[in-house]
Amino acid sequence: MGSVIIGKHTLESLTSGMYSDPYVVFREYIQNSADAIDGAVSGGILPAGGGLIHITLAPSEGRLSFSDNGTGIPADQAERTLISIGNSKKSARTDRGFRGIGRLAALSCCSTLTFETSYPGEPVRTRLAISGAELAAQLSSGTAEDAAAADVLQNIYTVDTLPERAEAHYFRVELEGVDQAAGLFRLEDVLDYIAQTAPVPYDPAFTWGREIEARLQKAGCPVRHFEVRLTFGPKTYSIYKPYRDEFPMDKGNTLTDRISDIELITLTGVDGSPSAVGWVARTGYLGRIPDKSIRGLRLRKGNILIGDGQTLNTVFKDPRFNGWSMGEFFVVDPLLIPNARRDNFERNQAFLLLLEQLRGVAAGITKQLRGASLKRNAQLSAALDQTGQVAKAAAAALESGLTPGQKGPLARQLTDARQLVCQAPIHSGADASCQEIAFEELDLLLGTLRGATSYKSINALNHLSHTEKRILERVFNAIFSTGSESANAMVDAILAAFAP
Repeated sequence: MGSVIIGKHTLESLTSGMYSDPYVVFREYIQNSADAIDGAVSGGILPAGGGLIHITLAPSEGRLSFSDNGTGIPADQAERTLISIGNSKKSARTDRGFRGIGRLAALSCCSTLTFETSYPGEPVRTRLAISGAELAAQLSSGTAEDAAAADVLQNIYTVDTLPERAEAHYFRVELEGVDQAAGLFRLEDVLDYIAQTAPVPYDPAFTWGREIEARLQKAGCPVRHFEVRLTFGPKTYSIYKPYRDEFPMDKGNTLTDRISDIELITLTGVDGSPSAVGWVARTGYLGRIPDKSIRGLRLRKGNILIGDGQTLNTVFKDPRFNGWSMGEFFVVDPLLIPNARRDNFERNQAFLLLLEQLRGVAAGITKQLRGASLKRNAQLSAALDQTGQVAKAAAAALESGLTPGQKGPLARQLTDARQLVCQAPIHSGADASCQEIAFEELDLLLGTLRGATSYKSINALNHLSHTEKRILERVFNAIFSTGSESANAMVDAILAAFAP
């Protein structure tokens, strides 16, 4: 059997191909740092809460760097670990980054990618530099098309061992010659991305943050967060999740909404144990939340965002209503594994069960916001109440079979009810959704009424057209008008003949 060769263009797929958004470099290196800090805490190298992830943006130098005070990598393992692809020793069950491909994410947007690391107790540090520019040249069309990925990598990196303090432990990543067009130096965008994506704490000004953490702790699901700082020029920023107690609902900040309560929700896995624990904010539901950094229910694994604020649109019958919602679900089930792009989870039985339960959560939110909307819109609420009464009467008449002369008045009542709903003012998306649901119910009843007869047994023959039902009605009327003792038997025989 011949040797299996992994072609050089696999490297392109694992860099620019897999990570189309250059901002994922922040997620990949932050999650690796978080895992290293967790390892340092569990190994007694760091006290709980003693970890630090530091990012530096230096646009004038075309440089971007990441550093952490986690465990680092032993010198005898560093080269193999850092240059291997998809050969991570991490576990999908316990670690945030586990596929062993994310560390190369930055190669598509810089000329040189450098890793530096030191392990506690070793008086050395390992420095490995990969040439992104040389990789691009090697991947260019017509250049050694049959080259293997391993051979390409072997030719584009250098490794050095340098002296270091024995007590030092860290991991550093430096991107040099960063492509300015990638947008990695846009300070506000970078801070926003990290605040939404990274496992950072809630802002101290967000008073509900302390309540959320306390309830999660009580539910047996404490959420780990990490101190992340970013330096840009002379200023250093501490980064927090962007949630706040009160938030604007328009660009002019003339209308605000606020969180009135937090609901904690536990979802269960295939074995009955918790699969995710989350919080959902109860607000005034004044409309779609304009701020995309807090809008939408979100999924997190290891407190790292999976997907974005729109990922769970699909669990709402009306996807727009996820934009009215706010909350996070922290996944704890080891069977729920983020996919390679980390834009969702691998599709397995555990994930399908999670989605099913999230649909129930979404239905509850939809009921809440529709109720809040109708409370603010008295005219629409009154129209829907009248619609409900008319629809109930029409449904009961259809169920029992229409009496002579009943169809016309019922049709007029349904049409009048539809007109009332149509005339009610619509102030919000929730109003519009309530109106649409009423229209659907009324139109269905009107359609059913048009084809209904005075015989319940004929109405039940849904496979027949309206015309066919009316013909059968006339036949049944003619049979019963004879007064024959065999009328019922004849009708039963006809129904049996027309049964589907």
